[in-house]
Amino acid sequence: MKYRINFQISGDFLKVELSGNYPLDKFKEISGDIDKVIDENGISKVLVDLRSFEGRFGVFDGITHIENFREESKLLQFAILDMPMNKEKNDFFENASFNRGYKVLFFYSEIEAKKWLGVENAGEFERVLEKEY
Repeated sequence: MKYRINFQISGDFLKVELSGNYPLDKFKEISGDIDKVIDENGISKVLVDLRSFEGRFGVFDGITHIENFREESKLLQFAILDMPMNKEKNDFFENASFNRGYKVLFFYSEIEAKKWLGVENAGEFERVLEKEY
């Protein structure tokens, strides 16, 4: 099944919405596309919405991918919006990310995620990009 990434940009804030089925073998491509948008637009705050995305990392896959995060990502804030049923795995991933110097927090409320990022009053998105795989 196909999956889609919707990028919405407002100033230094990027909202990424993922939908479809998660193909583990495409993680590097997905994260590379997100990194490219971050680099090209001077992004420092990222909200990734996984609520319409099916499939998640297992614990060991998550650790492997954290080890491959870019060093530049340590300068960014990542709020990950997910469903409460994934909280146990997300807590582990969040702790492992923080232990490696990344500012990654999981949220189950978009309002709380935006507050943490300091973008609760962000206006209209200036740019919207979409990529389908």
